[in-house]
Amino acid sequence: MKSWLRGIAAYERDIKLFLAYSLFSNIGIGVFMLLLNLYLVELGYNESFIGAFQSANTLAMAAVSIGLGVLINRFGVWKVVTIGLVFFLIASTLATVVTHRELLLVMAALSGAGTAFLFVPTMPFIVELTNRHNRGNVAALAFSLNALATTFGSLLGGFGGTAIAGLMNVDMPSAAGYRATLIAGLLFATIGTVPLLMMSRARRTSLPGDPRPASEPDDTSSFGDGRVVRRNMMMFIAIGGVMSLGAGAVFPFYNVFLREELGASDRLIGLTYALGGVAAAVLGLFSPWVARQLGPQRAVTALRLAPMPFYLLLILTPGLPLAILAHVLRNTSINMSWPIDSTYASELLPPKARAQVFSLRSGAWNLGWSVAAAAAGWGIVRYGYNVSFIAYTFFMIIAMGMFYGYFRNAASPQQAPIVSAATPTLGTSTPTVD
Repeated sequence: MKSWLRGIAAYERDIKLFLAYSLFSNIGIGVFMLLLNLYLVELGYNESFIGAFQSANTLAMAAVSIGLGVLINRFGVWKVVTIGLVFFLIASTLATVVTHRELLLVMAALSGAGTAFLFVPTMPFIVELTNRHNRGNVAALAFSLNALATTFGSLLGGFGGTAIAGLMNVDMPSAAGYRATLIAGLLFATIGTVPLLMMSRARRTSLPGDPRPASEPDDTSSFGDGRVVRRNMMMFIAIGGVMSLGAGAVFPFYNVFLREELGASDRLIGLTYALGGVAAAVLGLFSPWVARQLGPQRAVTALRLAPMPFYLLLILTPGLPLAILAHVLRNTSINMSWPIDSTYASELLPPKARAQVFSLRSGAWNLGWSVAAAAAGWGIVRYGYNVSFIAYTFFMIIAMGMFYGYFRNAASPQQAPIVSAATPTLGTSTPTVD
């Protein structure tokens, strides 16, 4: 642990500031993930409207995500992230104070557009600040800190909501109580602007026209011809879209499922999400080790398929313990697989294609999530939650079949060793060869 902490301390200043930004900004997102749907229920809306709300939110995310690669290459990742965080905070605050159906849908879209500015540039920002030898470690650490932030957001929403509502002299649970807690979460997210403004090199090197770091030349010839690069890009994008059709059918409604179907209290829901965040944060640090042991293709496939049996069991024997376990496993699976997947994509694609593929994949993800959320909300009202669990399992199996089938024999031209997250390395370190 001491060597791991020393390794983090040795990272350059802008990397540590980026990690601080990720920590604070994701607290607000964690509160929203936990309470926004419950807030909508208190306003009198059912799963059908929640599906429409989520659809508007993610459809806007998809539209903005598709163009973010161009914006990042044109204006630089630092400027895109900084402006995006401010826009997200304003739009999300407005989403907590309106109650009319049509206005809520408009605010959902604006908040989703702001969220795209936070999520899509994460890996391009990491690529900008790191070289290929420490990129896997920084990615794993960033995703783990995001999980810790959402954990705190879950605790703030589930356990702190009553105290916050008391300070505001409103009841909990109630629409006013949820609104106060959501705004408190956004205040934490506002702190994330401070480390962004304190950055130095990121602000300079993110300017258009700056050369790539000397440690990572833009040698596109080693990545294959243009057709190979385009096929690889299209597969990453398509796989993200298929996965989202399953994820969007379940997770916009999961907190409502826990409360309305299984009788969980707000505190238990908050604890469930917090447990998922802690497990994801701790085990996510071992994702570089898993990738080194299995290879990125097998690691991503195994990790993403691991929660599937538990969601199928929820169809046969629904219950709170199983539902909590399924959520914790799913959170852990995501947090371990995304850094491996994203690092692998950054190694397989030339530098100029990375921001574009991350933005297009995010666009495909949010477009699929939007369609799935709208359809699942309608289906849940009529047929129950089993249809969403079946959809999640089906589409995830299809997506992982596509991923492993296509990439199982693909190796990156500059395959960087994936260093254990327990011992972060610096850009000047000599990488360990497997």
